[in-house]
Amino acid sequence: ATPNAMVLVNEFGKITFVNEQTESLFGYTRNELLGQSIELLVPERFRSGHPRLRDSFRGAPVVRAMGAGRDLHARRKDGSEVPVEIGLNPIKIAREDFTLAAITNITERKAAAERLNLVVEASPSAMLLVNEHGRIRLVNAQAEKLFGYTRSELVGQSIELLFPERFRHGHPGLRDSFSAAPQAREM
Repeated sequence: ATPNAMVLVNEFGKITFVNEQTESLFGYTRNELLGQSIELLVPERFRSGHPRLRDSFRGAPVVRAMGAGRDLHARRKDGSEVPVEIGLNPIKIAREDFTLAAITNITERKAAAERLNLVVEASPSAMLLVNEHGRIRLVNAQAEKLFGYTRSELVGQSIELLFPERFRHGHPGLRDSFSAAPQAREM
């Protein structure tokens, strides 16, 4: 009933269980997947290195998220690739070690992010996206031109970097008050 693809893999990297969402996402039937190496679902260019990563996880089995903020893909039966995030969960069943992989298809999320990026880049105004901690997360070309910094110099920096020195000290309090009651406003 879970909305994610679920794949149970034994200590030898063999698939022992899949759910319907796995069949739907990857295009394989359950019978085609059971007993196969998990590397079947790994893109060809990463297959040779995957057993080493799998062994590394087995050596230190802790719940782990993979893919967030990275370009992680899985391989479908037809050879196409799908962007995914994967949650790895070590579990023991009848004294045997298994890994349960919860696989989320993030195709729509990536497409939405790309659309947002296109809109931001097309703006004739400088645009910055700042998180609740005051860290710059997104910069468009107009902001680079206005402030004279490259994206890589700005992303991850405090927004106060762009303020005159005399205003930097007081801005975090103003930012916090805005975060407490966010609304569109001109400054």
